[in-house]
Amino acid sequence: MVLLTFAGCKKEEELNFDDRPEVRMNQAISELNTTLTSSTNGWIGTMSTEAGGGYGFYMTFDGTNQVVQMIGDMTDASATTLTSSTYRVKANAGAELIFDTYNYISLLSDPNPASFGGATGTGLKSDVEFLFERSSGDSLVLTGKKYRQVLKMVKATAAQKTAYSSGGLKTTIDKIKTFFGASRYPYIDIVSGNATIKAGISINFSNNLAAGKRVNFTGVLADGKTVAGGASKFAFTLSGAELVGNGLLYNGITFVRVVVKDDGSIAFIDVAGKEYVVKNSPSPLTPLFLLIGAGYANVAVPNATTYAGWGTEYVTRRADAANRMLTGGYALRLEQMLYTFNNVTKKLVIRVNMPQNATQFVGTLNYNYTRSDDGIFKFSYTGADGNGAIIYPFMQQLLAQRLDVDTFTVDYLVDPATGGLFGVFKSVEHPTYRRNVPCVASMRSRVLKMEIQFQQV
Repeated sequence: MVLLTFAGCKKEEELNFDDRPEVRMNQAISELNTTLTSSTNGWIGTMSTEAGGGYGFYMTFDGTNQVVQMIGDMTDASATTLTSSTYRVKANAGAELIFDTYNYISLLSDPNPASFGGATGTGLKSDVEFLFERSSGDSLVLTGKKYRQVLKMVKATAAQKTAYSSGGLKTTIDKIKTFFGASRYPYIDIVSGNATIKAGISINFSNNLAAGKRVNFTGVLADGKTVAGGASKFAFTLSGAELVGNGLLYNGITFVRVVVKDDGSIAFIDVAGKEYVVKNSPSPLTPLFLLIGAGYANVAVPNATTYAGWGTEYVTRRADAANRMLTGGYALRLEQMLYTFNNVTKKLVIRVNMPQNATQFVGTLNYNYTRSDDGIFKFSYTGADGNGAIIYPFMQQLLAQRLDVDTFTVDYLVDPATGGLFGVFKSVEHPTYRRNVPCVASMRSRVLKMEIQFQQV
């Protein structure tokens, strides 16, 4: 009966799809090839890198010779110089677009830091092989094979082709850089319930691995005490910039692009198409005390005997602490101090660089702190590690006699000589004891690099 059952079976291959896999693959390859060459005016592309920022391109594809011509927004030269390289479309895990000779996209994955500032071995963590996802109308979507970053492409018009070919991308980049360079504290107004709040804007135009090609929003919400932030990588286009990935989310609003308007002004556009014109404030928008431990986690006090804005008493007391460390039996030098604030746990960690001859040591001192609604800080010493315990007695002039017992405010200060922006911690009880912290960039990073200075008021 078993033999008869098998004999009665008909061997037949059943497919779960309408076509065989090789047929579907050939169709995908044909579709990608046809799509790439179908735009006679080329393509406008935007893409994020995993480790770096976002980047914009203009590309044309010659299917006969398998040549791609490209412009990219990496540098002034790449934004104006159309270069050629080769490409292939082949089958692998799917239909793939491969840039197989060096071009501007290759630059983003260059493993040599000297080429474009990426990390050794991985560059900006970008791809030169892209999997075909879909095409629809005038758009094409591909995904990096290794790092899964999306390359979005839109067909260019004849006017856009002419503009890219005649340096129009660099013209737009220059307009945006000039606008923000002339704006001391740029911001946009956002309606939030019955209130209008200000979102401060900072843009890093560099190709820096950790911070470049990124835009940040920072501001105080309608309750007057909550600091909110949002960030996105961006890629330049002829009209302004695209906020790549999922855009910039701030206070429940998703911003997707930046446009340069005909009158020279600049506006952010949200996902619903609403326009937010960028304005300029003559002074910082967010009280600095709200940013300490939230927007700014780290405050660095430089290795210096004096600094612009330092109070006379702070200079004297720091010199005394440095001398006691040097002559206290260990020959330790007082150098940079890093103050790390955590506004959630209300803890402060002070890390003191304290080299002994050519050997670098670090001592750690721990504090709790409170902050009143009007920005008064009070610090309480809770202990130290081994190295910190050694130097704590040497630093009594700075710590036990001031930081441990006084209360402090923090505010912005403009250096009258250089115009540089500082943060200044001020001892309420001792007006000549102050330490200034030049803000490398107001509200432009999560780390505020200040040379800190205590100042009495």
